[in-house]
Amino acid sequence: MNDQGVRTGELPVSDGHVCGGSAANYWEKRLSEKWGLHGVGHVSYGRAYNKYLYHVRRGVFLRHTGCLPIRFRDATVLDVGSGTGFWVEVWKSLGVRSITASDITSFAVENLRVAHPGIKTIQFDISDSRKAEDMGEKYDLISAIDVMFHIISDRDFDRALANVAQLLKPSGFFIFSDNFVHKATARSSHQVSRTLAEVTRELACHRLRILKRVPMFVLMNTPVDTGSSFPKILWRVLMAPVKVLPPLGEIYGALLSPLELLLTKLLHESPSTELAICQKV
Repeated sequence: MNDQGVRTGELPVSDGHVCGGSAANYWEKRLSEKWGLHGVGHVSYGRAYNKYLYHVRRGVFLRHTGCLPIRFRDATVLDVGSGTGFWVEVWKSLGVRSITASDITSFAVENLRVAHPGIKTIQFDISDSRKAEDMGEKYDLISAIDVMFHIISDRDFDRALANVAQLLKPSGFFIFSDNFVHKATARSSHQVSRTLAEVTRELACHRLRILKRVPMFVLMNTPVDTGSSFPKILWRVLMAPVKVLPPLGEIYGALLSPLELLLTKLLHESPSTELAICQKV
């Protein structure tokens, strides 16, 4: 995401996880201290605002995923970076046949197993090719919402996409979010906003083709993909009251989320996080 990053204030942190040892330690600590959507989401803006952020994410996801040419009741799903289990619940609402939840942290895995006893849950790093080879299963759908931009190493990013392609059935769908910036790649300690050209090229190397790319946020998340720094500064200024007094997030979210859902429906691109639906070809 974007200014969701707790470290730089420039990039977002969401319900996904950075890959690698130090990243796993970071998320273990963070989730154990802030278990909930505010912990896996925009950590600086509290529970209330994050509730609405995830409401918008869910609306955009269902709007586009629900239209895929697939029989959900026969479909198998792997959710990468399941965190609190938000996307497990979303997949359940679509009536898929089976779901495998996964996370890089043992803390999330333990909590997921308690909250969803009927769901297979594994501790899994999507950039670890050895673990992918041991999975022994192929999936119709793989989701990684707000996960891929937390894979800092380009080598690990390539491995992650290779694993996605390996774990997908022929013509299977990979659904993920990213910032898809149009200028230079932006890096911070826990997030990378790669360019649209770079991500598209890497996907193609692993026989993954973008079928659809749509806005996930327009106003409610940091506008990282802009030609000027002014929109980012303005966004931070306008959001400052919520950062100081998190309960204000209820008012902000209630006012902005209906407009956000409308804008994500009307616009083809956004200055913030977008959702991509890819197919293995």
